[in-house]
Amino acid sequence: MSIDLESLPARKRIYCNRCKSDTNHELKSEHHRDSYYDEANFQEIIGFRFFICAGCETGVLEEYYTNTGYKDDNEKQLFDYEYHPIRSEFHVERKIFIKLPKKLNTIYREILNAFNSEANVLCAIGIRALLEGICADKKITGTNLSEKIDNLDNILPQNIVDNLHSIRFIGNSAAHELSSPKRIDLRLAIDILQDILNYLYELDYKTSRLNKSYKTIESGS
Repeated sequence: MSIDLESLPARKRIYCNRCKSDTNHELKSEHHRDSYYDEANFQEIIGFRFFICAGCETGVLEEYYTNTGYKDDNEKQLFDYEYHPIRSEFHVERKIFIKLPKKLNTIYREILNAFNSEANVLCAIGIRALLEGICADKKITGTNLSEKIDNLDNILPQNIVDNLHSIRFIGNSAAHELSSPKRIDLRLAIDILQDILNYLYELDYKTSRLNKSYKTIESGS
């Protein structure tokens, strides 16, 4: 029995990278390729559907896959979907750190690229590398990363230092065991490191600018 594609809608809600929300998308064109295996009475389909956002008119390509046995408990046909360009709904936006050293900024950008591309193992390794890089830039010594983190208590609050070891564990699992961390844990680790980068490299610069601004006002009054 052939797979029925009539259930695929000509109008559906898809996350729009430009509108930054789920919006209605209109189907403009489609194409699919069937593969039949008569001896097994098996069929699989790979299809492509081109949609246009009803709001901003930005295009998105939907790629789908299904096969004869891919159904739910009620025998309803199931489909797997991918979208191109990748939907940015859960992406981390890059923050600008003016005073961040170039090497650390490069690692930071690569971490976000890995996360947004769902390369979770690479992202975790990058997170560990950024923590190592911060220690090196701030001349924090130690025979291993664990000791270096402990010695960050000279420039960071002790409660923050104690909890930074969880980031080390994420990186170690990825680097040595090729274990892929949970996305939610990676996102939290990135948020923490962004706060640390702001605290160590940007906060003094910003407060100095504010202080100079007020001194200029006072001198002119």
